[in-house]
Formats: sequence, structure tokens, C-alpha cells
Amino acid sequence: MKVGLHIKIGGGLGAAADYAAEIGCETIQIFAGNPNAWNPGKLDLVQAQKFRESIERSGISPVIIHTQYLVNMAAPDPDIYLKSTNSVLEALRRASILGAQYVVTHIGSHKGAGFEQGLELVRQSLSTALTQADNDVVLLLENSAGAGGSLGTNFENLHAILASLPEFEQRLGILLDTAHTYAAGYDLSSADAVNSTLAAFDSVVGLNRLKAMHLNDTPSALGSHLDRHANTGAGNIGEAGFRALINHPALVGLPGIIETPRRGGKGIEDLAIVKQWRDGK
Repeated sequence: MKVGLHIKIGGGLGAAADYAAEIGCETIQIFAGNPNAWNPGKLDLVQAQKFRESIERSGISPVIIHTQYLVNMAAPDPDIYLKSTNSVLEALRRASILGAQYVVTHIGSHKGAGFEQGLELVRQSLSTALTQADNDVVLLLENSAGAGGSLGTNFENLHAILASLPEFEQRLGILLDTAHTYAAGYDLSSADAVNSTLAAFDSVVGLNRLKAMHLNDTPSALGSHLDRHANTGAGNIGEAGFRALINHPALVGLPGIIETPRRGGKGIEDLAIVKQWRDGK
């Protein structure tokens, strides 16, 4: 598995790419704008070019863009639904400009309207965004921990969304967040548990649709549906689980992004730990 961090871009996109290379990221995830506002702000094309050049020099790949936290493609509120669809579309467009291969997004919650209505709204939203984004960037749907009517909590949910859009088979994939997966009830705390969970994913969704992972430990109990992150090896997944994941033969070459709380504010320590476990140390 290739490993890297979610890198902040407050100092500029070019500086973010340079920093990622300096600390040894093999892959990278960024926000392409303000993650906490519907308007992500204007994309600085000069900085975008610097970002691309730095990424190409360093060989960091793939690059993943994360959509805003506000996105809810299953929202029964028409205003939030429209803003969510436009946010995903804008992220796909910015990803192409930045040379990113993937955009990852949270799916959202049906807010009590029921899974079937939520699924139809998500289908329409994804179809609109992928149709209007005139590029080949792949959109990844992130699984959820399962609180508050979230879609994508179990593997059957994820399969239903992908199956509803067969025309976009090459443009849609899945990103599994380890903390969310564990909180949703899929054990990852041992080699046997990892094998069992990946086998379950393969039988329902297909490992060919798994394109990336978030490598987050969690203090949450198995099946608790609580979305909490912990530093690598410091939660309930633990060292044994992460060693099995990052060295699993079915996941060779996949990007793994660390989003854990920052030790010392930077996350370099967790990156080093994951690399050591991958390299058998």
C-alpha cells in the first residue's frame, strides 16, 4: 500500500505539495478550497500549476481531492441537495485542473426520509455531477460510521448505490475509512478479522471497486456507529489490524491516507509508523 497524509493548503497549494514530498508522502489528499463553506473560494491557477509541477517532480501519486464536509447528496431539502451536487461537480472540475486522479466525498444522510428516497437522490446527484464534469476523474464514495440515517454504512448500501449507476462503472469507486468501517460493525483488529471483512466487501461490492482507504484508528467500540479518530495503533483497530491491512495482498498499490489527530500538529509520526509496519519493522 502507498501511504500519505491529508495535507493542509493554508500556505498555498504549491507549498502543500512541496511539504508532502519533503516528509515522504507517497500519495496525498487535500481540500481544493474551504471545506466548511458552500463556496470553496476561487482556485488560484498559478498555485494550481505549482502544485501540479511539484507533484510531478516528486512522483506522488495518486492525488485525492476531498469535497466539503457539508455535502449531503441524500438531503430531502432541495437547497442542500442542489448545493451538494454543485460542490461535487466543482471538486471534479478542480481535480482535473490540479492533476488529481480521484475525488472522495461523503454520501450524506436521508434525514429520516428513508433509504430508498435517499438512494434515488444520491443516484440523481451523482449522475448530474459525473455527466457535467467533462473529464476522467474518478469519484470515490466514502463509507460512513452509520449515525443519523447515513447512507453507505454497510456494504449492501454501497453496492446499491454503485448498482444504480452502471453507466458510470469506470467513474465511480469506493474509499473505505477504517474508523468508519470498524464503527459500522466490520472488525479490522486482527489479521483474521481483516481477511473476513475484505472477503465480505468482495462478495457484496467487489474489491475491484475499492480504490483507496483512509487509515484512521478509532476509540469507538465495534458497531457503535460513532465517528471518532485516534492515532495509528492507539485505538481499537491497533497495530495488528493495521499491519494486516497495509500488507494485505489484495490492497497492494492502493493509496492509504492518514487523517488521524496530529501528534505535534503535523502527522509525520503516524506516517512513519505506518511505513515501518508496512516494511516489516
